[in-house]
Amino acid sequence: MVPGSANRSRNKSKKPTVQTATETAVDQALPCSPLTWAERLKRVFDIDISVCPLCGGTLRVIADVTDPDAIQTILAHLKQRAPPDAVRRQRPGQGPQNNLFTAI
Repeated sequence: MVPGSANRSRNKSKKPTVQTATETAVDQALPCSPLTWAERLKRVFDIDISVCPLCGGTLRVIADVTDPDAIQTILAHLKQRAPPDAVRRQRPGQGPQNNLFTAI
């Protein structure tokens, strides 16, 4: 019989399918959970928020702020108390760049 024939499905014998217990359990399992935002940052941008960029220590997420008003309040507060650029903490191996080109 021709593979693309309209009568092909009539001529094929249908075998009963039997599923094992493990196949049934896999089919009924919950779908994969979506990635958290922290996992997405790590996967897409290679940003690991669980590691401190200054000392390499372990960090943990204590809150997930999604309310726009709360975000604006927090950012406004941080902007008010931000230290001057000269006093900001440097990453390890980076010192202040103020005297980089001073005369000897």
